[in-house]
Amino acid sequence: MSKPREQRVNAVIHFIDRFAKPLVVISVALYLIEGEMSLRNHWDNSYESPRIFLWSERMIAGFFTVEFFVRWWRSNPSFHDAPDTSYPMNIWGAIDLICIVPFWVGFFVPASMLGIVRSLRIFRLLKFFRYSRTLQLTALKFYRAYHNMKGIAFSLGIVWLFFAVVCLNLEYKEQPDKFGSLLDGAWFTVVTATTVGYGDASPTGIWGKLFVGAMLIPIISTMGMAFSAFANACDSVQELEDDPEIDPIVEWKHERERMRKRRLANRQYHMNE
Repeated sequence: MSKPREQRVNAVIHFIDRFAKPLVVISVALYLIEGEMSLRNHWDNSYESPRIFLWSERMIAGFFTVEFFVRWWRSNPSFHDAPDTSYPMNIWGAIDLICIVPFWVGFFVPASMLGIVRSLRIFRLLKFFRYSRTLQLTALKFYRAYHNMKGIAFSLGIVWLFFAVVCLNLEYKEQPDKFGSLLDGAWFTVVTATTVGYGDASPTGIWGKLFVGAMLIPIISTMGMAFSAFANACDSVQELEDDPEIDPIVEWKHERERMRKRRLANRQYHMNE
């Protein structure tokens, strides 16, 4: 591709970047204002709202649609300095697509579903991840924590389910109205372990009371392990934040590669058993 054409496309991208962030804020603000007015005036659908909301959304959605296709064109390998040839099949492409899908899908859904579809505009705030290094590092923290906590979360789920079943069996005869199903036992376990304690249910039998007192030790211990794993992930990313030369997107790709190698190693281990 010729150099002048590349320069024109880059100029368009630069222009889009200048206006994308304020348009996201305006879009979400208009949606919230329209939603509040709709509740107060009991509008049945968006067609009863002032036309300024409709035309503003059309212009903003049109802007983001143009952005999507320009970035897709910009990712063509024919560009000498194409930033990412995987667009739109990457995280940025997914975010840009989420920004425009609610508008175009709105033409094909019934009026009763339009409010739900329009609420997806809130996800346009995800576009700030493209422009904020701090948000990108925050996402990396959660990504690392997710992989560090998978085993702990699975263990916590087993412990939680076990105690829910035991609580149900111990208290069903005493309080069938409050411990009448496995869901009731699971809810009681959650509110007790998290110290919320709404007071809507509590054991009355001696064995139930003893068991509840004993169950807090393994559940809270497992929860503590999960919080510790999350804190360790945050600390590891915090070190990257102090280095301005670190690119969070590159680190995220490296993290994905490390996770892929770890999965392959685990798979190989089980095959050799």
